[in-house]
Amino acid sequence: MSFLLSYKGSLISLAAICLLISFKYYGNLKKCSDQEMRIVLINGTTSGKTSEKFKKQINEIFHHIDQKMPKVTFDHKDNTTSAKKSRVFIKNPSNRYCVGDQLTVQVDAYDYLGKRKTYGGDYLRARIYSPDKGAGSSGRIEDFNNGSYRINFTLFWEGNISVSVYLMHPSEAVAALWRSRNSWYGNVEYLGKFTSEDKEVETKCGFNVDQSEELCEYSNHEDDEYFYCVKPQNFSCHSFTEFKNWKTLKTQLSDLENSLLNRSNVRMEIPVHFQALDVVFCNASGSEKKESCTTGMGLEYPSGYVMNETWYPKGCTMRTYHSMEELNKCMKGKFFYMFGDSTMHQWMAYFENKLKTLKLLNVYEGGWAQKHIAVDIERNIHVIWKRHGRPFVNLQFISLREERSIPREIDLIGGNQYTVIALNIGVHFRLFPVHHYIERLLNVRRALERLFLRSPKTKVIIKTENTSDMSNEYEGMSDFHAYVHYAIMEIIFRGLNVGFVNGWDMTTAFNTNRIHPLEPYIRNEINMLMTYICT
Repeated sequence: MSFLLSYKGSLISLAAICLLISFKYYGNLKKCSDQEMRIVLINGTTSGKTSEKFKKQINEIFHHIDQKMPKVTFDHKDNTTSAKKSRVFIKNPSNRYCVGDQLTVQVDAYDYLGKRKTYGGDYLRARIYSPDKGAGSSGRIEDFNNGSYRINFTLFWEGNISVSVYLMHPSEAVAALWRSRNSWYGNVEYLGKFTSEDKEVETKCGFNVDQSEELCEYSNHEDDEYFYCVKPQNFSCHSFTEFKNWKTLKTQLSDLENSLLNRSNVRMEIPVHFQALDVVFCNASGSEKKESCTTGMGLEYPSGYVMNETWYPKGCTMRTYHSMEELNKCMKGKFFYMFGDSTMHQWMAYFENKLKTLKLLNVYEGGWAQKHIAVDIERNIHVIWKRHGRPFVNLQFISLREERSIPREIDLIGGNQYTVIALNIGVHFRLFPVHHYIERLLNVRRALERLFLRSPKTKVIIKTENTSDMSNEYEGMSDFHAYVHYAIMEIIFRGLNVGFVNGWDMTTAFNTNRIHPLEPYIRNEINMLMTYICT
């Protein structure tokens, strides 16, 4: 049987690719054995050794996360963590609290029978807030794996500050969600459309398709990523033109496990039995002048606080760009490439609404997920938004004409001091085994490393996921999956010269509780973006 694969943009035989690799790595042309050709077929045009190293990276990150996950079962809801029975207290109470002080709060988890929990893994979310100031900030949570948790807050502002701690999911639900996510592909079904002249046909597609049927393989060998469709009769695999997909809402969980994932058992506030803290300025604490935020500062949590709908980063200063004139001045002469999901699409919508001189081009596609291109000829501003590529959940058929993953998009950008790349990736990956997310982020990092070699002055901004309303579809869409993604992102992008717009932290501080926050919040994300690129 003869196989045709893509090598540097050309279709050549598998045997020819194997000969090319032989010449590249060994300096001579030799006929490949069947085993060597299978390695090429599985791992693409990179060597088997390189691909194995990449897979080892994926596995190491997965195991690092997996070790933190509870592996517990239960026979009755009474044996699971109860928000009402659990306790929150200040670890080391003080007679006076100053702006800039650290506040440590401890949570001890108890089950519904009032029995102390002896293992960790509960998914908690913590926040300090002052309603009269419209102020809020997140807390960083440490899990001691024995039923106790320590939450570290920074007291960023003066006044009466209250503490809230939510049990988003008990550890027993977390164990079920983690097991389910990584054991199947049943959360989403794909349908592909193939066209040829005046004919078209639809067929099943996906990352895991029945191998007993003849398949079309759509492979990105450089990134070791694969996607398949059942090959329709009398149609070429190259005639795959559109796809759509949908959430199946199927479950792998037992009725008992699902009982922990109904609305009444999600996002339950743990009672706090101490008064609001009176925080004051002491010796001009918290008044130090800070430099403007720049790329390379790293991802931290908490990364700042909100007050009166304005974000104040922890270690630097965010500038504000409220008027059209301010935005135009910052963006003048720049090319913006934005790749992501609907939460980054909100950035594009913000620009389209605020910048009246920015003209949207017709790209002759339909639906919100179409490519958006906007230009301001006078100021030489170019802005583009594209979806981040598979997996991407969309109920209507969308075109595949320029379907590329973020790493491939980055590789096509030359880059210079006038180029800005912004990206986010996450919510659509919640429905798939987590190794897909790890693999994609590692490939994004590799693409960014290549970009910085050829163009170190290119500005790159990465946005983390938003928190959501957590109202339904918990098995596939719970914020727990985004919590995992955030931990993975911290690992993979560490040490890169990029800027972060920390949506995960900011939406918690703002207490938005919606995957698509309103404009006052989006304005702060845009201000962070502009601060990175214009200072």
